[in-house]
Amino acid sequence: MKIHLLMIGLISLCLWGCTDRPQIVTETKTVVIKPPAITPCERLTIKGCGPTTNGELYECGLEAIKKLWQCADQTDALIEWSKKTDERIKKLD
Repeated sequence: MKIHLLMIGLISLCLWGCTDRPQIVTETKTVVIKPPAITPCERLTIKGCGPTTNGELYECGLEAIKKLWQCADQTDALIEWSKKTDERIKKLD
């Protein structure tokens, strides 16, 4: 174990001597990548909507579809944000 650490130290010392100048970190920067703003998905039930006619039932269905689309749009936005964030992190490494 000690020989292994000694070898690593010697190799590091040799590589340090091969550089033109020492690489010293003088400044660091913290990057905060915030996710897109989202709201909780609304749940709509037929009982909650309370339709009494076929027209009201149709409107209730349209409202349910609208809320599902809004939820799907938020999910897509989070997926896209996650992909872009992963790409940014890979560029920093």
